[in-house]
Amino acid sequence: APRPLPQADRPAQPLLAPEARFAIQRIMTRGAGVLRSESSLARAADQLEALHAEARDALDENGKTAEPGVDTWEATNLLCVARVLVAAARLREETRGCHWREDRPERDDTRWRRHVVVRLNPDRTLAVHPTDGTDFPPTLPPQAPQEQ
Repeated sequence: APRPLPQADRPAQPLLAPEARFAIQRIMTRGAGVLRSESSLARAADQLEALHAEARDALDENGKTAEPGVDTWEATNLLCVARVLVAAARLREETRGCHWREDRPERDDTRWRRHVVVRLNPDRTLAVHPTDGTDFPPTLPPQAPQEQ
């Protein structure tokens, strides 16, 4: 049998209701899906921040948060990952691999042959920055098979 989750008097971070998962999925599909742009990513970032702020405000105002459970933690973690993905995608101003920017369709090895690093600070804010080095081998686009 699964162990019960420990109960805290007041959680340090807000938990999202399980229903928030569907809102997160819609936001990500519309704003950070296969085709992205600065405006769609900005809209997604704003909507994700609004979900986070709503849960945080409820916790700050009355100490209430969603009931801890597997679905609650999944929704909360999904929001965190969505925020990370959107923050990193907004920083990378090019198309690379499956990161396709409608507003920047070209790959830019000069500026962007590097990784984007994202950290979650203790207060759950994101720190996003590209790596300093460009000593990574360039990725090549897939080639069509040669006919024989």
